[in-house]
Amino acid sequence: MKARVIYSSKETNPGKISRLDDLQAAYQAYLQSCISLLVRDHRIHAFPSERRNYFPTSDILSSQILKNAQQHAVQTVDTWAKGLYGRRLKKVIAKHPDLNDHQRMELRCCGKYGVQKAGRFGKGTISQEMVDLYWGWVWNPEISGNSPVVSESFPMWMSEMTCTFGPSKEANHFGWWLKAACLVRGRQVQIPLDDRSPYLKEGFAKSVLAKKREGRWTFQFCEKDVDPVLDGARGTLGVDVGLNVIAATSDGELYGAEFKPRFDQLYGKVRNIRANRQRQDMKEDSKRLHRLERRLSGMIKTATGTVANQLIARHPNTTFVIEDLDLKGCRGQKRFAYRALHHSLGTKAVTKGVNPAYSSQMCPSCGYINRLNRKGTSFICKSCGRTSHADVVGGINLLGRSEDKQIGLNDSPFRVKSILRERYLRKRNSSLGLGVELNELDPSSRRLTVGAVGKTRITSNKSDVINDYQV
Repeated sequence: MKARVIYSSKETNPGKISRLDDLQAAYQAYLQSCISLLVRDHRIHAFPSERRNYFPTSDILSSQILKNAQQHAVQTVDTWAKGLYGRRLKKVIAKHPDLNDHQRMELRCCGKYGVQKAGRFGKGTISQEMVDLYWGWVWNPEISGNSPVVSESFPMWMSEMTCTFGPSKEANHFGWWLKAACLVRGRQVQIPLDDRSPYLKEGFAKSVLAKKREGRWTFQFCEKDVDPVLDGARGTLGVDVGLNVIAATSDGELYGAEFKPRFDQLYGKVRNIRANRQRQDMKEDSKRLHRLERRLSGMIKTATGTVANQLIARHPNTTFVIEDLDLKGCRGQKRFAYRALHHSLGTKAVTKGVNPAYSSQMCPSCGYINRLNRKGTSFICKSCGRTSHADVVGGINLLGRSEDKQIGLNDSPFRVKSILRERYLRKRNSSLGLGVELNELDPSSRRLTVGAVGKTRITSNKSDVINDYQV
């Protein structure tokens, strides 16, 4: 959502401005009393069900404005307490002389994640002693500094129950109006908005932040982002996660080729440290290992998110055909990049999973399957001689598999291989002009010329042809 700031009109009646000024003064005074109460009681949360009896009442503010101010106070104190870790307490933890490494880790978790209860957290545990120590620092003004103070520039939060806005229904020279509650019960103050603003349009959120800036009232609206309709109607594209690239598409494009060297270097360091600790029977991970794993996770998310954005930008509203891969036995970059890229694509575009069996071994031209077709990143078909990048071949085969009605997502690799073998033999026999299967050929034929797409292959006899196909 985007924030849009719109000014009140310069021709606004001064009496209306005065009413808003009075409302702001009363709102800010009540807001400060709620914040002071939360700080006094060492609380950063107050559930909606208890706010009515916990916070003070007011004789001049309506019940709806009171609810807005109470929620605003809770959000203010919560944000202030969470920000203390980065502003002050992080340095206090690092320089404290009486803490060991594990205690510093517990205090960091309390500050970074707002932990308020002892127990298991992540791969470690946090004691109640450290929880009490951290939050004792939060509420100690000598360590954390001053508590939140409501200044004159502090905005009023106005919900849909206390504020409405939109184009005028009457014939006047003001196009948009904002109607807000005021201190006079049952009355509203109507403020005309500046028509010169380019953001005056339908599609704003219902709440408003109102404050006075340089003697003029401003209103901050949130513009709702309209999610585009994604139906994948502009075509399909096969996307294969490669061993050396993050993604290879069926149109021959490679993405993330520079990622693997950096990943292998960091991944090897993490793996060696973990293996060394296991050999020494160290069950808890070290601070260094946690840091490296977070760095590795962030590197993967950043790289795969960038690739996903590039794919969507180049192929908008496209259905991306991806492999529904079983990651058992898969190691290294492909294992991590596969999960992250598929998750990122699935949240931003239309995806379709297909059966990946033999998609990296099958030639997309003649259909011949052999694990020797692929050597590293190069693909050379042993039957027809087609050459290509191995991961691009995988993307082409995944794209073709998306329209294959014979091969289902849950079919076993054995069934997939049988279907593909039958197709290859039928295609090869038709190219030879033969109307019979290979096992029906005359055994006396000692040599057989096998024609295929783009190349002629010579085999010694009928059995050699069959054995040459089998993987």
